[in-house]
Amino acid sequence: MAESFMQTQQRHALTAWRDLFQRPMGNLLTLMVLAVALSLPATFYLLAKNVVAVSAQWQSPAEINVFLSPTQTEQQGQALADTLKTWPGIDSVTYVSPSEGMTALKKQRGFHQAVTLLEDNPLPSVIVVAPRGDADSDSTRTLSDRASGLAEQLRQRDEVAEVRLDTDWLARLDAIKTLAMTMAWLFSILMLAAVVLLVGNTLRLQVLHHQPRIQVMKMVGATDSFILRPYLYMGAWLGSLAAVVAWILTAMNTWLMDGAVHQFAQLYDKPFTLSGLSWDESLLLLMGSVLLGVGAALLATRRHLKEIEPV
Repeated sequence: MAESFMQTQQRHALTAWRDLFQRPMGNLLTLMVLAVALSLPATFYLLAKNVVAVSAQWQSPAEINVFLSPTQTEQQGQALADTLKTWPGIDSVTYVSPSEGMTALKKQRGFHQAVTLLEDNPLPSVIVVAPRGDADSDSTRTLSDRASGLAEQLRQRDEVAEVRLDTDWLARLDAIKTLAMTMAWLFSILMLAAVVLLVGNTLRLQVLHHQPRIQVMKMVGATDSFILRPYLYMGAWLGSLAAVVAWILTAMNTWLMDGAVHQFAQLYDKPFTLSGLSWDESLLLLMGSVLLGVGAALLATRRHLKEIEPV
């Protein structure tokens, strides 16, 4: 009775699984090297992902802090804030009174004891202005240029004592984010190439080791595609197992780095916890690893199978 298509695939998959245990130590070392090679780009991806998340938590690089003159009362400051809301180039305006500023300062780490020594409130009124950005543009440079022009307009007003537009450190943060993304891509390409080469070389050795068996199979009429199928499944097994181990290694790396990141974030009163791979990212890691394993098996073994001829 002829086998069905699914039965044939199941038999080849089980054959490939059993072949993995014929050389347990060699395949285990190969698996660990593959897992490390996959965990490195995954870890760099997580670093880049969390750097982007950190940069999103900080204020907009185009945010303008307008410090009013000490002679301005809260009513005058609120009136100026209401006037600025009508300007066409402004997206939002937030008025912060001296009392609100003092309350926020007391909550900052290390300032509470110093603030209690003050007899009077020396803080001025502050208006936080966010320039309007283009709906179809995410260019930080364009928005910063627009904010610089708006800051110059605000400096001309008599009610304003000082205008601050601090974009340098945010530009540095954006440069760090770009560097992290670039490193993630470069390491991903290099490590994935290493995965393809390693899987391909492993399965090439498997083909050479099974050369007598392949010759016998060709003598009885087996086609190259039929003989190739178990090696494709072996590549898929290696890829899937390496993805699982790589996910564990990446989770361990995230857990080890989370404590240091949390301690560093506390210095800036910005609580932050590293986020690991999500479910869809984990599935993408698994699928990508399996495809790499199958592709490497296909490239490495097809040519060698054609070179092997029955005796």
